[in-house]
Amino acid sequence: FVSRDAMNIDGLGESIITLLLEQKLIKDISDLYYLKKEDLVNLERMGDKSASNLINAIEKSKSNDLYRLINGLGIKHIGVKGAKIIANEFKDLDVIMNLNTNQLVNLEEFGETMADSVVEFFREEKNISVIEKLKNAGVNTKIIDNDNEDIIKIFDKMKIVLTGTLPTLKRNDAKDIIEKLGGKATSSVSKSTSFVLAGEEAGSKLTKANELGIKVVDEEKFLELSKLSSVEEVLEALK
Repeated sequence: FVSRDAMNIDGLGESIITLLLEQKLIKDISDLYYLKKEDLVNLERMGDKSASNLINAIEKSKSNDLYRLINGLGIKHIGVKGAKIIANEFKDLDVIMNLNTNQLVNLEEFGETMADSVVEFFREEKNISVIEKLKNAGVNTKIIDNDNEDIIKIFDKMKIVLTGTLPTLKRNDAKDIIEKLGGKATSSVSKSTSFVLAGEEAGSKLTKANELGIKVVDEEKFLELSKLSSVEEVLEALK
């Protein structure tokens, strides 16, 4: 729940969570949002500044996008990719909690197993109770629409593969740029791949891209592409 791909709460590692559980300060994930600084200052390895930083990090996470919350809930078979698909399609946790299998099973890259898992999760009373506590604490349960007229989908319908370690961008940051600009970050190279973003130790995906004649760009070129003004300019720059 607190991991980087979920609620991304800095400073809340395994040892702190263990302490919170042992001291009976939390029983489930929703209890994190009811902690107070005075609950934390006397914990082992937790001083005044650390307690303040942790409370601030928890507070900040309340405004995360919906997909992070869905991913953090730990629904079986649903990772960050599945969470984004659900969030982008239905946009509101209240809506998602009342879906049936038929409404989920036809989503792109979804199947019956994933759909059933989502429906079953939101039918369990304990999960409903936790979500109600999260909502009452002020945790965001709706998609944050970052789209506006100024953002042109210059990677529209492009399939882009990331491979290797980039010099400055983290993999998730690069994926966010791709998705924000209308592209799709895919995991395997094929003839339908638009281009490959490759860093150090790119490995077999780079080899396959070269074999298929797929355009390969480095981070610098990728960032240049992301600043262009149209799909046509991107396609021209990839020639």
